[in-house]
Amino acid sequence: MRLIQIIVFFLMLAFASSLKAEPIAFDNVSIITMNDRDIIDSGHVITSGGRITAVAEGQLPDDFAGRRIDGAGAFLMPGLADMHVHYYADDMGPLYLANSTTFVRNLTGSVATIRRDEAARNGALLAPRVFTSAPIIDWGKPSLRDFFIRVESTDQAVGAVRAQGRAGFDAVKLYEGLPSETFRAAVAEARTQGMRVFSHVPRAMTVQDVLALKVDSIEHLDGYARALLQDGFTTDAERPAPIMWANSDREKFAALIAETVNAGTWNVPTFAITYGRINSADPDAYFARAEAVYLPMWADYWANMAASFAGNQPYYEAQLRKKGAFVRALYEAGAGVLIGTDGPNPFVTPGFAIHDELEGFAKAGFTNTEILRIATVDAARFMGQEGRMGVISENAQADLVLLRADPHVDLAVLREPLGAMVAGNWHDRAAIDAGLAARVQRLQKERRDSAEKE
Repeated sequence: MRLIQIIVFFLMLAFASSLKAEPIAFDNVSIITMNDRDIIDSGHVITSGGRITAVAEGQLPDDFAGRRIDGAGAFLMPGLADMHVHYYADDMGPLYLANSTTFVRNLTGSVATIRRDEAARNGALLAPRVFTSAPIIDWGKPSLRDFFIRVESTDQAVGAVRAQGRAGFDAVKLYEGLPSETFRAAVAEARTQGMRVFSHVPRAMTVQDVLALKVDSIEHLDGYARALLQDGFTTDAERPAPIMWANSDREKFAALIAETVNAGTWNVPTFAITYGRINSADPDAYFARAEAVYLPMWADYWANMAASFAGNQPYYEAQLRKKGAFVRALYEAGAGVLIGTDGPNPFVTPGFAIHDELEGFAKAGFTNTEILRIATVDAARFMGQEGRMGVISENAQADLVLLRADPHVDLAVLREPLGAMVAGNWHDRAAIDAGLAARVQRLQKERRDSAEKE
């Protein structure tokens, strides 16, 4: 039976690929355009060649020659963007599509990740679109396959950035171990190469130092808690972030927000990590969740990591509140913020964790409408794809999800889409479920094989 399911899964992928050139239309559907047209109560959307070619009220013309998908009673909207992931394996793709995510920004880059994006766009891989930064550049850490690059001098860091630019990467990711001089030189070389800069805040620098360099994004609000600590606390870069957030001073928000707005730097708060730390207090309960079946490769490691998070458990809820208040203030001041999960961080399940992230924004005071815009329109703006991504309009990318109900009313409908379209390739729920099943079977086989070797 398992062999049959796997064969069916790959046959469905081949079939989906063969449909790429065929126009596809969604008919009798409520359309959440995410642009000035708001919601079209009953209309149709036509896609062809990876793009949206028509959006209109009323029924599909009788002479339409292509595949028709009946959307009666359903809502069509742009797929969500998870703007901080680590995408390691081909069969992680269905985890995202199953949770209404059709675009991810991968921050542990490699040539393999670029291949996954091409395969997703061609319909050969059941997966979201993938934008990837180059491999992480850090100081002195052992190189990890092709995901991390270790440097031990400023010249090496500059050379690594130059090589990444010449290899075709559009962005670098700079990590927290880099000395100040090295970080600054790497940023300068990235600009010379025409590359964007995504970064942590190095331990040797302050967030104000990094903002002065006008980096494109700071991940996890790294460095902000240290800058916001109440007077009297030691501003030690090694102090755990939950403790610093719990003891942050709201009176310091305004000045740091002004610097962020002036820098034009976007932030990805990754609330999902904090939810993961909270969930680590009861690993058995977490692994009893339905999505835990997709985790065998990480479960043992995560369970072992739980003890290391225990000491900060008293601070995680306060971290969520204070961090949420800061993110809300950033947003109201006009600074860019993005939805990002950092899966597979411990207890952050890829794809599924986006719902924790959305909840983090909701608890911070964001409305469902604001959250949906951040996950679509604002992500497109950050990517320089405004009007071409994250909206349903003519000539925009055909990256869509079909939902049972209006997510403006309840974001929970994003947990189980009826189907997802990536670059004009339609994956119905049956195809997504087949992809999920294939991943489970692979992981179970790996676990059995590993047990037999022991």
